[in-house]
Amino acid sequence: MSEVSASQLEIEAAIQALSGLWYHQGPEVPEWVAQELTFGQMRLLYLLSKHGPAPMSRVAEWLGVGLPAASGTVDRVERHGLVAREHRLDDRRVVECQLTDAGRRLIDEIAGMRLDMMRQFLAVLNEDELAEMARVITLALERMKARTA
Repeated sequence: MSEVSASQLEIEAAIQALSGLWYHQGPEVPEWVAQELTFGQMRLLYLLSKHGPAPMSRVAEWLGVGLPAASGTVDRVERHGLVAREHRLDDRRVVECQLTDAGRRLIDEIAGMRLDMMRQFLAVLNEDELAEMARVITLALERMKARTA
């Protein structure tokens, strides 16, 4: 068994502390939970939200599955009314998957809930603490970018 470094322990402690936010301020079960979507289906919705309409081959790449499995995932989300498939106008052979208005509202609702939680969390800090929090987050993001560059 390998030893855990002090920084790894601190990371886990920070994650545990942040996880407490959900349990302390977490909302009642939101309406979107009733959609009973799998992680893969939610991932599809987020990717379509971020990248826009995509051909089924790209959906399969995103999900790391073959075309039949991707098509099945899209079928199930389509039944919820959250995505739609349409033939591309410039090439009718290509079928693209895109968010419907209901899918966009769902993504917006989830994002809004996350923002509300962050606002509640940050509202208990004073100006100096907020400035320090922003400094540390900016520093972490810069270091992450440098790692991937």
